[in-house]
Amino acid sequence: MSRKFFEKLELKLKDKAPNLNGYYNVFNNNREQGLMAHIYDVTTDNEICIWACQSRNSDQIMIIIADRNCCDVNSMFNDVAYKKAKYFSYNDYDTAVNYIIDSLKVLFRKSFLEKVSYNFTMNKSLSELERIINDAEKLDYEDYYDLVTFENVNDGYLCDLIILNGDAGLRYSKYEDGQLENLSFEMWEPDLSNEITIMLGMKNKLNDFIEKELEYNINF
Repeated sequence: MSRKFFEKLELKLKDKAPNLNGYYNVFNNNREQGLMAHIYDVTTDNEICIWACQSRNSDQIMIIIADRNCCDVNSMFNDVAYKKAKYFSYNDYDTAVNYIIDSLKVLFRKSFLEKVSYNFTMNKSLSELERIINDAEKLDYEDYYDLVTFENVNDGYLCDLIILNGDAGLRYSKYEDGQLENLSFEMWEPDLSNEITIMLGMKNKLNDFIEKELEYNINF
């Protein structure tokens, strides 16, 4: 189970983060056993340890990612790291691997060379947007939603410029299992100089939101 997990992780990291380095050690504490990967970036001081094995009480995949200080001389995780263990259904390697990929994206931002695809859609002209935003206090959400949409296709996140309760702002959403789930709303007034300033503003806001979401999910 441990070897299969890391084989799948390596395949995903090969193209996404070729500058990451690491090595494996074997661990065994008479309850769990498997491989521990020590991952590091030679250009920074960042390093992390990842353990993968079968859970001691079930057939679930148990994954632990923790600081190097949580690893002892026998390549075992300590109690602090064990409390952070995540469990995934038997054979659900893809979900477990994606969890680690998301974690590594936060820990090793500069190491990832992902090519991200974006979609940008203007549903109103610049003059219409200016009029709508200036009159936001008088408008209802049902009449003025999805004015502009910016989507990160790779991660499934998008934001829409909308009017909500008389305020202009961004509604953040994410595709989950083919369904669009609205996550939150943030007041925001775009730079309406041209389409490029709107697009760049929404791109920066969405990237900040995705980064915070990843950090929150990892900590949670």
